[in-house]
Amino acid sequence: MASNMSTIGFAFQGEHEFQNTMVRLAEAARERLSCSAGEYAIWRSRTGVEIWFHLQAVSAGSEGERGIDGLTPFFEGSHATTLAVDTMISRPGDNAFEGAFSGWVGGDDEAGSYPMVFDAVDFAAHRDRALPATWNVRLSAFARELKAFASVEDYYDARGDEPSFAPQAFVPIGLFAAASEEDDGGRLPPSSQALLTGRVLETQLLRNEETGRAFHWLSVESLGATLDVVADPDIVSGEIVAGGTVEVVCLLFGRILD
Repeated sequence: MASNMSTIGFAFQGEHEFQNTMVRLAEAARERLSCSAGEYAIWRSRTGVEIWFHLQAVSAGSEGERGIDGLTPFFEGSHATTLAVDTMISRPGDNAFEGAFSGWVGGDDEAGSYPMVFDAVDFAAHRDRALPATWNVRLSAFARELKAFASVEDYYDARGDEPSFAPQAFVPIGLFAAASEEDDGGRLPPSSQALLTGRVLETQLLRNEETGRAFHWLSVESLGATLDVVADPDIVSGEIVAGGTVEVVCLLFGRILD
């Protein structure tokens, strides 16, 4: 099963190798983004693969040393989506650097658009901004399952008599699941899980510079937005081709551009 790390070409033999690699990349990260929790240290690669490390604030007596609270993988694509953001989401277990936002693609709920949740890699730098607000967000879909079809006709033929989504559709699974489930404290916070279908505008098999492991990148024109999609080859069925159609179950990550 794919993980967020394998989706962008990272694979490790065990926890020791993972930790050693992440510490090395954190030390190599040159870009910083300050926030109330401390700093994000951002490791970037030429292919667009990124790791956002969560660095604790420097405390008195620490002699400048910083602990790493966690990390978030990301893929820096080329597309931006305009969202009418209305809600900040914090979940149990998130550290101070982690969280999500929800909003509406192309407008708001009164304009006939649709809702979306995304995990923000730069969450702590934006959590105190006034909402609602209109933001431009660079979204990347980290695939958990990807089915590829050579054409729209092949997409429908594969469904037979079963109901199917339109060839350009978006379903915020994590938002609906949260609305139907509750824990002891009430309604569960939504996740960024989504199902999307769309037309493949461009695709390429990229290679992670650190591991040499391949992963798929796709530019997908979905409902009202064009998204960068990345996928571990192990979870892809069918052949991905430009002009074809894909159905993707994914988690959405985003970087806020303004």
